[in-house]
Amino acid sequence: MYYIMMISLLLVSLVYAMFMLLFYKSKFYMDSVIPYECGFNPSSSTRLTFSYRFFLISILFIIFDVEIVLLLPVPFGGGSILLIWFFFFFMLILIMGLLYEYVWGSLDW
Repeated sequence: MYYIMMISLLLVSLVYAMFMLLFYKSKFYMDSVIPYECGFNPSSSTRLTFSYRFFLISILFIIFDVEIVLLLPVPFGGGSILLIWFFFFFMLILIMGLLYEYVWGSLDW
């Protein structure tokens, strides 16, 4: 059953790639990337500036959030010594990463 699913997924991917290669528009028109505002030139830039600090904070939040989600099943692990050592090692890495980001000033707004 597993092989049938993998082969069908591979065939669908190959058909999609074939259609993309055959029917892709290769011409680049400059008019398609210029913003259009009822025939007038735009009054301001259409590109919005994005704060690098905000991007960095959001990436750090996602990283630490995923690490915390990985720690949620630990209380249900049965309490083996290996699991407890892994938990403490993982928490040590989390705390060291947080301190590293704090010392370098990445967490300052």
